[in-house]
Amino acid sequence: MKNILITFSTILFLQPVLAHEGHETPGVIKAVHGGTALPGKEINLEYIVSGTELKIHPVSHEGKDLNASQVKVSATAKAPKGKAENLKLENKDGAFVTHVDFKNAYRLEVNVMTETSGKKDSFKFQVEK
Repeated sequence: MKNILITFSTILFLQPVLAHEGHETPGVIKAVHGGTALPGKEINLEYIVSGTELKIHPVSHEGKDLNASQVKVSATAKAPKGKAENLKLENKDGAFVTHVDFKNAYRLEVNVMTETSGKKDSFKFQVEK
């Protein structure tokens, strides 16, 4: 009886471990450039924050970088108690680069709008100091 109980317990607890072996979590987007990836309807977006510099990489759903000529990107930043301000984006090394002004805020809400082949996407995320 003791052996049956031990065998049953072992099978019961090992089943979830073995069932998921070799599989990735569904819906997980890989960050190609080491930033944070966000899913979109038409494309994905990856952003990287370094100090006040914000880099935005438009990426296809297959994980390939999109050329700046293929995507129109605009962005705004808003402090918690402020109004949204347009960000000036520059194309640099395949990414859209801008600098954010935190002023006296600790974090900003960034809204990025993209247009690819006439189809629009929007992304929202927070940037912290």
